[in-house]
This record gives sequence, structure tokens and C-alpha cells, in this order.
Amino acid sequence: MKDGLKARRAAGLLSIVVALLLCVSLTQLSGCGGADSGQGTGDSASGQAGSRVITDGAGRQVTVPAATDLKKVFFTSATGEIYLDSLAPELAAGRGEDYTADQLAYLPAGVDKLPNLGTISGGKQLNQEAIVAAGVQLIIDVSAQAISDSDKTQADDLQQQTGIPVAVYDGEFAKIAQCYTELGSLLGREQQAKTLADYVTSRLDAVEKAVATVPTDKKVSLYYAEGSKGLETEPDNSMHALTFLTAGAANVASNIPLGGNKGMSPVNLEQVIKWNPSVIISTSNAAGGPGNAMLKDADWASISAVKSGRVYVMPDAPFSWCDRPPAVNRILGVQWVANLLYPKAYKVDMVKETIDFYKAFYHVDLSEAKAKALLGNSYQG
Repeated sequence: MKDGLKARRAAGLLSIVVALLLCVSLTQLSGCGGADSGQGTGDSASGQAGSRVITDGAGRQVTVPAATDLKKVFFTSATGEIYLDSLAPELAAGRGEDYTADQLAYLPAGVDKLPNLGTISGGKQLNQEAIVAAGVQLIIDVSAQAISDSDKTQADDLQQQTGIPVAVYDGEFAKIAQCYTELGSLLGREQQAKTLADYVTSRLDAVEKAVATVPTDKKVSLYYAEGSKGLETEPDNSMHALTFLTAGAANVASNIPLGGNKGMSPVNLEQVIKWNPSVIISTSNAAGGPGNAMLKDADWASISAVKSGRVYVMPDAPFSWCDRPPAVNRILGVQWVANLLYPKAYKVDMVKETIDFYKAFYHVDLSEAKAKALLGNSYQG
């Protein structure tokens, strides 16, 4: 009888040991007792390993890879690419256009080796097959204007067609700093994003405070010369005029009709002569603009800006400082214009500011000579 009791006790003990071992094994897989943590390696609310659910700038919930798992990201436009250049250029899976040697000199190393995957800038098309083939893990669309319903639909369609998550963010002028913060969180570059967002906020605040001290009747009249002959420009309600307005310029073309979604409203020379701007900022020859040709053109000679030699070609390497693409490059442009128009109100060393900006946002070390060359005849040192 004692032997039978011992046997039953031994069998019971063996059963307990087996049960404990089985529980430990199950715990390693999914948690003892059947509890599910609901988290993958990226702390995902969905439980999918290596992913997380985020709410993008359009209010859409999107399942995206964990930041630590991101290796290849694609932005759908040049506006967005500048954010990636600033935050994490090593994540770029491709670009939306081919660049000139002058542009490449001021862009992160290796950009010229990336495939052209298309762009939605200017109504162009993305190469969806190439995007998929490139192994893109996340597509990001940064809008230069307030996010519209069509932006949301476009993102939903692209996500469905490619099988790649698409996140949308608001990169309009007043939200550039916020956009950096949001993208920094998305890409796992929070500290870098904070540094850049703080720069944007501090410079815009400084410019706005400076130009607020200039009386309305003392605002400098400015004409923005676009197009090969300089006879296209931007009214105040164009996003392409925001740099000049923020810098306190009195836009002589403020009330003309907007030239479609792309801007560049046509005007005639007689109208420009009548406006008689004190300063002209023109797009470069390389950007399809007139450069400083009006300084030698007798038809423009009677205009105040031409007579005083105050015609300045907008720096545009790697991108325009004031306009296209409409991204953070405009923060340097705002300072440049404010200093040009109101040097006493907005005192800044534009050579140093240019060097600092290119280091922070393009990861490029500029010499003083290169910074002065970019500033052109606006540098009076």
C-alpha cells in the first residue's frame, strides 16, 4: 500500500513538473495563461511584429514599419525630399528627378546614385513599379499647402496600388517646424527634428519681429521677376509669394489674378514700369528666369530698381531660397530678403547664416567664398 502511495505521489509530482515546463514554454511564445501583449518589436498597437499604427497629418491611421526597421523611404515630391535630406538622407530609396552638377554639389553624398522613381510635383507621375522594385518600405507625401481631400484619396489609392504604407503630412509654410517634429517621430530622428524645428521657429520669429517695426508707408516695394523675360510673377494669394510677404516686402503685383495652381501670373512691361518697384528679385537663368538681364536692357532702364542697381538674382543651389520647391529652403530666403530690404531692422550676417543653414539642413560644409558666391551681388561686405 505504501508502495502504491509513493507511486501516486511520484506520478503527481511528475505531472506538476511537466505542467510547469509547458507553461514556461508557452510563456516564451505568447504568455502563460493565454495573455497576448498585443505588441510587436515596434510596440505596435496592431501586434504585427516590427510595425506600429500612427496617425498621419491627414488624420489617417496607417500601419508603418517600426522606426528602427526603416531602411528605405521615399518622398513623393521635392518638397518632401528636402525634409528627408535634413533628417535622414541615408534612408532615401530614390529621388523624384535628376539633378545638375551644380545642385549635386550642395546635396548629401550619394544622391546621384539613387534611382529616379518619379514625382507628383507639377502634376507628374510616380513610377509605381520602380518604387515597389526598389524595396520601399514607407512612402511619405508632404503637402506644401493645407492637406485636401484629394491628397487623402491619392494617398489611399497609392497605398492600395503598391501595398506600401503611405503617410501624409502638412508642410505648408506656417507648419514647417511642426512637420519636422512629426516626421522626426515617424523616422526615429526626434532630436535632429527638434534642432531643425527650433531653428525654423527662432528665425521666423526674429524676422517677423524685425519687420513689424517697419511702418507700412516705409515698406520697400518689390517685384518678383519670373519667366525667361521676367514678365511673370506672383500675387499675394500665391504660396510662391509667402517668402517675400513674411520678409515684409510690399509686393507690387499683390492684387493681380493668380496664374493657375502653378502660379507665374503673366504681366506686361508697361505694368512693371508703372509699378516702379524699388527692388527686383529675379529667378536665375539656370531656373529658366531672366537673371540680371534687365540691368542691361534699355526697356527696363527707367525702373527705380534698375537705376539703383537693386536687381538681385535669387540663389537657387541646390534649390531656390524663396520659392520652388516650397519647403524649408524658404526659411533662409526669408532672412535673405528681410536683410536685403531692411538691413537696420534685421541685422544678420548672411554669410554665416548661409554656412550654418547648409550645414544643418543639407549636411554640406560651405566655405566663406562659396557662401558669398551664392549671395551674389546682394553681399555688400
